[in-house]
Amino acid sequence: MIRKFFLPFLLSLPFLFFPDASLAKYKVVSITGGGAVTGKVSFKGTPPKPVKYIITKDQHACGEGQVTRQEVDAKDGALRGVVVYLDKVKKGKAYPEKIQSAVVDQKKCAYVPYLQVVAEGGKVTILNSDDAHHNIHTYEIIGRAKRSMWNISQPKQRKKVVRRAKVRRSPIVRIECDVHNWMKGFLFVARNPYYALVNDDGSFEINDVPPGKYSLRAWHPALGVKKKKITITAGGKKTAAFTFSSK
Repeated sequence: MIRKFFLPFLLSLPFLFFPDASLAKYKVVSITGGGAVTGKVSFKGTPPKPVKYIITKDQHACGEGQVTRQEVDAKDGALRGVVVYLDKVKKGKAYPEKIQSAVVDQKKCAYVPYLQVVAEGGKVTILNSDDAHHNIHTYEIIGRAKRSMWNISQPKQRKKVVRRAKVRRSPIVRIECDVHNWMKGFLFVARNPYYALVNDDGSFEINDVPPGKYSLRAWHPALGVKKKKITITAGGKKTAAFTFSSK
């Protein structure tokens, strides 16, 4: 008797027990009267100093001395390396072909590229071009928490591994190496095609947006996420700007 009534109760709570069940699947539909949002992402203040790591192993493949990584790339007030996107869009245009797949290579003990966009469910090919062993470990970043995703041992020199980009709650995936602590990279898993990786001058444009109200977000790997609400009208163009600063 308890089981008879308890099981339906559990199934009525997908957001507690089955994280993926509450996520609406994106649907591709024809767009008429779509609008656009354009703008620029800026940086205010002095960028933080580069992060330095001492190379402690595999110097024949990684180099000697130290690795310097500039995590905040700002020039003339423009912030680069930012993904701007519309959150929780349920239907609209098709995904562009260029993000249906992605390639992450490990070269000279660094992830190349450092940041890229891949469609949710898209193919991610992981290569190892180094004459050194790596262990790629990816994490879905959920606020201040993280969820381990792939934990893959890769012997030296181009051992290929293929995975699908699937996340539960957040589009942000951090890539690390369990062997070399200075190796960092990021994937942005686009849950809809309404995104833009900003240009060198910080500008962005997102087109063919169905009319409606949206949450527009700008994410930077080191500086976090900023949000604002916007309304897109049929055939209209909305302008939005984001300004980041050092924490």
